[in-house]
Order: sequence, then C-alpha cells, then structure tokens
Amino acid sequence: MLTGTTMAYIHLSELRGDDWVIRVRICRMWESVSTKDGSLISVDMILIDEMENLMHAVVRKHLVPRFKHRLTKGLIYELRNVKVALNVYPYRPLASNLRLLFLPATEVRKLGEDVASIPRHGFQFVDQAVLRVRADDVTTLSDIVGCLCGFGQLEVVGTGYRKRDIRIFTDYSVTSTITLWAGWRPYVIVVSSVTVKTYQGSLTFAITSGSQIYINPNVGHVSSIRERFSALSLKVIPIDGATVARIPPEEAMFINRMTVEALVNATCAGELKVDVVTLKATKTAINNHYGWYYVSYKSCVRKVVPKDGIYVCNTCAKPVDFPLTLFRVNVQVEDTTGSTTVVLFNAAIERLLDISAKKLINNMPPGDTSLPTKLQPLLGREFVFKLKLNKYNLVEGLQDYGVSAVYTPLAELESVHATGHLTHAGGYLMESLTDDDNVPEGDKKRKMVLSPVIKNVTENSGEGLSAINKDAAENMSGPVINDATGTCSGDP
Repeated sequence: MLTGTTMAYIHLSELRGDDWVIRVRICRMWESVSTKDGSLISVDMILIDEMENLMHAVVRKHLVPRFKHRLTKGLIYELRNVKVALNVYPYRPLASNLRLLFLPATEVRKLGEDVASIPRHGFQFVDQAVLRVRADDVTTLSDIVGCLCGFGQLEVVGTGYRKRDIRIFTDYSVTSTITLWAGWRPYVIVVSSVTVKTYQGSLTFAITSGSQIYINPNVGHVSSIRERFSALSLKVIPIDGATVARIPPEEAMFINRMTVEALVNATCAGELKVDVVTLKATKTAINNHYGWYYVSYKSCVRKVVPKDGIYVCNTCAKPVDFPLTLFRVNVQVEDTTGSTTVVLFNAAIERLLDISAKKLINNMPPGDTSLPTKLQPLLGREFVFKLKLNKYNLVEGLQDYGVSAVYTPLAELESVHATGHLTHAGGYLMESLTDDDNVPEGDKKRKMVLSPVIKNVTENSGEGLSAINKDAAENMSGPVINDATGTCSGDP
C-alpha cells in the first residue's frame, strides 16, 4: 500500500523531478534478454495514461524478483518513486529519450477498471518518410499496421533460429515484408517495436524482443484502416522464400545434370550458363590442406580469426564472445569421366554424420589438426550433389564447387532419367541443407526450410523412401492478441 500524503496524479507528459504519482495501464510488457547467452537483462513495459501518453518503463534484472508478481500486462496501477532517466541505449520502443526506472523504493498499487478511462493499447504510428529515415538505424523501433496479404515458409537460419516472413499491405499503400523470428490468419495486424531496413529498394521490418503482435486492436486508427481494407480484394498468398523447393525433390536431383568432365570443361572455358547443376559422383578422398572446420559465430556464420587473443569477424569486424566451430570439408569426387572437388559445409556434414564439429574436436588430443576418423565413412559412397555455383566458378573458372544439397541416388529414378522420361517416383533422403547464394568458398550462410522428416533407407535395402509430415504451423515469437475474439496466445 502507498503511504504518506495523498497526491494528485500527473500525466506522463508532465513528469518532472522525483516527487509525483502517476496512474497508468501496462499496455505492453516483455522480457529483454541477451543475444549472447539468453540471460535476462530487464523486464520492460509500455505505460499509457488517460491522455494516451506513452512511456517506456524498465525493471532491471536485480529488481525483477521484487516486482515480478506485482505487475500484470493490461491492468491499471498507481506508481510512486519511479525515476525518470535519460535513455541513451538503442532499440528504444518509443520515440523518446526518456524512460522510467523502477527503484527498490518504488511503490505499486493495483487499481480497478472503474477509476479511470485508460486505453488498452498505445502505438506510435509514423508515415513512410519517417520509416525511411529509420531504415538501417536501430535507435528507435517502429510500430506498423497493415492487412495481411502473404506468408512464407517456416525456415531455419544460422545455427537454429526459426523465421517466417509475412507480407502486409500497409496503411501507406505499400506492400512490405516482416520477418517473424520463430501460422497466421488474415486480419488487420499491428506489430509493435520493429526494426526498419531497406532491401532492394523496399522497406522491410523485423521484430525484436519488445515486439508484440495485435489482431484487430480496438484503436481508432486501426478501425479506419479496417474500413478501408474491407473495400479491397486482398487475397492471402504464399511467399516464395529463397530456400523453398519449387519442384519435387525427385526432379530436383536431376536439374542440369552433368558429368564431372562436362562440368570441369565448361567451368574452365567460362561456358556455364546456369548457377545450379547436379552431379552424381563418389567421394574418393578428403583434402585436409585447409583443415576440415572453421571458427565462426551465430550472427552471420562467417569466418572469424583471432586477433590479440580475441576472435574478430572477417566481415563485420566485430569481436566474437562465443565462437562456433563449423564443418568445412573439401572432398574429391569422381565419376566415370573424371574427378573434381566439392565443398561440404556444416549442415550437410552434421546430417550425414550426426555429430557436430565441436564434439569431434573435443574427442581429439589438444592441438591435433589431423582428419578425424569419423569422416572416413563418407569415402566410397555415391551421392547426388546439388551444386550452387558462384562467381569463383562462373567468372574465374575455379573448381571447389559449393554443395547446397545432398541426395541419395535411387536406381529406378536414375534408370528413368537415363531414358529421358523422368516422372514422379520414389522420394529423397536429404533436402536442401544450405543456401549459398553469392558467398565464396567457406563463408556460407546456413539456411534451410523445415522440411519433412525423411526416413533413411538405402536403395540396397529394397525399401522405398517415406516421408512423415511435420506440422509447420508453429506459433510466432511474441504474443498475439485478437481483440475481435478476446483471445490471446503465445504470451512470453
């Protein structure tokens, strides 16, 4: 309970000094966590008063146990002894350089809904010009609103981050893409606290730890947008992602099929007119001259190098606190026409061996850089390699082709392909494992679609390949509030 002399409430826009009392609703609430180790940094809130003023409030980590069970999103509170402080940090959820900090002496009292008419939601919508100014600048986050008109496949990027792209028709009549880190229905939606970026001349947005997703919130601006969109015929359609298979895998393993000889000759002559080919060949040797792994980090999966005892990213020059050890294996392959070298990266090798590079290193003597015996079973096996060619192959005529997918060849399909009458039959063992567009050699960005789980059956067993469908309709990161139905799901 609050003690002392009763004071008049002041509005959030009038906060000055230290001795005041405010009456506010918590319209948003989330946990801010470290991207390095997932540890809690603070509990953050957006407060709103009866004049629709908004203020960012923070409960720092050491005070979370004190206030954790006393604050609930959506309720109205009376607050005293909360400090007004300058906000000098990036990723500000509001366009303000002020925020409120909870103190050990902060007093909290829950109020009833009948004490004041305070809106349940509060956003800071801005026009397209402001969004473009904020593009590629994470100082201030943005709230956007639009009608859902497209959705992408659920994908995995980096070392396990899940993402799905959705597309909205915004209130400024532009179709934009939002990346959701972690199923969706066609409603007018508001996504709060997003970063703004530009991609190929268009604005795109990505959610942050402070983002929340609202379906048809009861806000005047959103209501007017709903009326406007009701007159339009906007159909929700799938978005083709970069890693989404556009043809069946039993056909994909025969895309631009070449022999080793034809591939090498075309590469050397600079006559390759396509950037994707498939190659059926047997692994015969592993070249360990450049090693079988490299050190990277999860943000971009690029190579990092030690400088003065600290790992630094070659691409962005940032120090890396938690480096990753990833596979990069140069493998010599051959068919009846010749031999060449292909490069298999982390996702492909892990799927083939069911072990990580880090675990292999931990099982070896310190300083031992020799080739692990665990890699030897790859030799002598025949695969179909889907090669993603880059400028080093197409322009400079170099070999060392990057592998973007690995398949197990099936005798019946190969026979049909040889006759030139390939039809749908059988299945596949391994789908796209990496997406290596325009990235040289070992510096590959890992990306794969969450594909069906494939039962590993060799052609010698006489069994076909069967797929078990997985449910891809997973909840998106962050809470989803549907004011039309009064339901809320996915609250963190």
